[in-house]
Amino acid sequence: MSSRNSASESHALRRPTDRGALLDFREVFTEMEPLAEGELDDFFEPSKLHVYLSDGVGAAESARLDVIWTTLHDYNIHYTDGLDRNLRWDVHPHDYPVPGDDGHFHPQPDASTDPEAVECSCIAVTEIPLVARAAHTLWRRVYEQGSFDGVNDAVDPP
Repeated sequence: MSSRNSASESHALRRPTDRGALLDFREVFTEMEPLAEGELDDFFEPSKLHVYLSDGVGAAESARLDVIWTTLHDYNIHYTDGLDRNLRWDVHPHDYPVPGDDGHFHPQPDASTDPEAVECSCIAVTEIPLVARAAHTLWRRVYEQGSFDGVNDAVDPP
């Protein structure tokens, strides 16, 4: 299991990476999404899961979700694509003025960490399979509409 030095980052995930959680996330997401293939960055001591998507939103020809999940159930789901667009759903302690809880969203195009840009996350569930389903629901929604409009506006995904 990989660990992070939370003292060096103001918005760090806590505790070591949870390999089982990453495998569970991969299983749920790839079972639901025919465009997805997932692999751990290191099979025995992973720090993240890469979910490769064979198409992206709009003009992007490919995309990837990088998922980090810790033994304390903090997580980070980072979308990036061939057009260098980035966004991220996170659950971990932070010092942003909004939101008041640990769940937050960093919007595209660059997954900004500017405190004025960070929003509440629309993902309210915390169980691994439900978070994977929610991420899939949000991905599929923006993929089918060809734009990121409303990417974090869903009510109670999944």
